[in-house]
Amino acid sequence: MLLEHNPDSFMTGRDPFVNLDIVEKTSSALVQDLTFEPHHEGFMGIPHGGLAMGLCLDQWRGVGRPLYPVTVNFKFGGSGLPIGAPALFSVKLQEESRQGPRIIAEIIKHGETRPYLRADIAPAKAESASIGLPEPPGNDFRMLPYYENCFVCGHHRTAPGLRRRFRVHTMNESPVTTVLWGLDNNHHELVEDFLIGKEELHPAVLISIFDENTAWAGFFRTGGAGLSVRLDFTLLRPVGKSEKLMFMGWPAGIRGNPKAPRFFRANGMIVSLADPVNPEPVAHGWGEWLIMAQYTRQIKENLLPREDWQWIFPDQ
Repeated sequence: MLLEHNPDSFMTGRDPFVNLDIVEKTSSALVQDLTFEPHHEGFMGIPHGGLAMGLCLDQWRGVGRPLYPVTVNFKFGGSGLPIGAPALFSVKLQEESRQGPRIIAEIIKHGETRPYLRADIAPAKAESASIGLPEPPGNDFRMLPYYENCFVCGHHRTAPGLRRRFRVHTMNESPVTTVLWGLDNNHHELVEDFLIGKEELHPAVLISIFDENTAWAGFFRTGGAGLSVRLDFTLLRPVGKSEKLMFMGWPAGIRGNPKAPRFFRANGMIVSLADPVNPEPVAHGWGEWLIMAQYTRQIKENLLPREDWQWIFPDQ
């Protein structure tokens, strides 16, 4: 069987966070109906990109190969996928490839041929599986504003959410964004909603927080909000449900006219703080975001707290 059902997955298990209906199933491919709902929201009106990417990772773990460490090349495209729009979600296993078995997952909105999201999941190359730690950012930071209903940063949701509050530091006159996981007073209750096994954190949590934190880092180079268009992400190992993590992000340049760039890029890393003296990388990657004026306007109109967000647009 291509995909083993995992009842312990918060995304697709016994009480699924994302509802999928099988359309077609073979020994090497699975096609399912998918419609994102309001509790999947990131920016208002659209699903959080981390959840779409996390769904691909969920299905990869259900297939069981390739094994860790893996590198995932995510590419977004098409005309977008608003909340409530039906789509097809396909997962294919390719056993015969140069690097070993790989998974190709695609989400395609009904009526389109170009995927909203394509994920290529393959064994990580040796150079990606070994990476050094950056300089720690220190304890001098400012808290970033947040949304009301966002899956990752929403603090007033009725549905389960990650409730992260991101931070920005300055190192060598450059912004660094961070966010912690596992250090909340209510962490035990929170994490139980987001597992893929009885003792393992779902990788959707990792990619969702990584995506938003790294995007914030790129934002500070342009002052413009963007949608993910590409994200390369290497997962080195599973993460235990009780592990303490720090996510870090750094801006990595722009594309387009320097005075009005169309894209920004950023790098990021997730480290385990199980041993605070010797933090361990568990994932790393980089991404590119398309700057869109409509989402810059949206965050100006909807970020919270309303009296303390203007400072993130110092030149506007």
